[in-house]
Amino acid sequence: METRNSFVFDFDSTLVSIETLDTLIKQNLSGEDDRRKIDEITLRAMNGELDFSASLASRLRLSRAKTEDFAQMAARIEGFLTPGMDDILDFLARRGQKPFIVSGGFTQIVRPVAKLFGIPDEDCFANEYIADGNGCVVGVKEGPLAREGGKSEVLRALREQNRLPGTVVMLGDGMSDYQVYADGLADLFIGCGFHVARPNVRACSPVFVETTADLRQFLESLLNVQAQEGASSREPSSREPGPGGLGHPLIRSGPRSSRSRWCPWGL
Repeated sequence: METRNSFVFDFDSTLVSIETLDTLIKQNLSGEDDRRKIDEITLRAMNGELDFSASLASRLRLSRAKTEDFAQMAARIEGFLTPGMDDILDFLARRGQKPFIVSGGFTQIVRPVAKLFGIPDEDCFANEYIADGNGCVVGVKEGPLAREGGKSEVLRALREQNRLPGTVVMLGDGMSDYQVYADGLADLFIGCGFHVARPNVRACSPVFVETTADLRQFLESLLNVQAQEGASSREPSSREPGPGGLGHPLIRSGPRSSRSRWCPWGL
């Protein structure tokens, strides 16, 4: 029987092609200066140059978002799915793997996508907004994903609850995703440059992919290697295992701050 592993996905610019909060906010901004400010805040946060909670608060202050804006975004989000991601989630399901979503976005937008991919609400983690009596979004409910290091907090809690089977693989485009791996809460990090290839994420990632086709190929190869090692576990092996016991030749072993091995590759 194939080993069941945990695959933890970021949401914005990973499962979907946009930064959902930024897209939603920009719809309500008429000034180009405010739109540039939103882009600058997001870029600094994703590059690890700005505390996430400060970034979130700053973006909400600049917006005039209402609950109906979130509802409209949720209704349109299917049109922003990253091409090829449905095939990847289907592949993982067929191989008996366990997917999760951990996002600094909002549940009202994340959960419709999770449902499309067959991921239940209890395996989907995101923020909840606070609205006033006029339906204006004025803040974020207290929770780990509303603050810096929140994704690591979520993964730590899941580990303590024994809810992460097998090897834990974190996938995402930002430094907050890499931080989960750096904190020792994921066995492998796959940097995803499908829509934005961030230089510092590329530099840190044990594996970095720029297309979903590359990701699909890598995951299939990874699971096949794991299955082969499981079948031959009683036989001596001369190959050094990679992180988390995944003995794949394309995973960069060594310190978690080391440079990445970039994909695509030649197998």
